Amino acid sequence: MFSTKICMALFLVAVMIIQQTEAASQHCTWHGTAPVCMPSCPSDKRSVMETACGKNKLACCITGKKKLCCPKSMGNIDPNLAAAMAH
Repeated sequence: MFSTKICMALFLVAVMIIQQTEAASQHCTWHGTAPVCMPSCPSDKRSVMETACGKNKLACCITGKKKLCCPKSMGNIDPNLAAAMAH
């Protein structure tokens, strides 16, 4: 009985993680980790903006740039609007 509860709890945690990942893929997100930034967008997204700092002005790139990646389904979204909505 105990192992069934553990399995059910692990299953529910896995489902929650998958749902959060799917939800994140529907939004614009910044990619790149300072100080050396060499990001690429996931295959279902495209880059709409590149900056040294992205949303986090305290962790800027010394080399390379962070990329703002938006779902291809959003079409030609305005980069400034995408940046304002980004996670």
